[in-house]
Amino acid sequence: MSNDPINLATYLEGADFPATGGELAGVAASNGAPDDLLKQLRSFEGDHFDNANAVVEALGDKRS
Repeated sequence: MSNDPINLATYLEGADFPATGGELAGVAASNGAPDDLLKQLRSFEGDHFDNANAVVEALGDKRS
């Protein structure tokens, strides 16, 4: 699954935090993330994340 924390860390490699969902989607796209993850990250455009763990939590909350 693309929301696996290990995969997510790979897709977010090189991201500068804090970052918005849109900024993270750009980094993830550059790192070959799948379209479903890019769509989820873009849905957080107005949100700011302090670190990758916050992204994992937000994605987990969105799936609930």
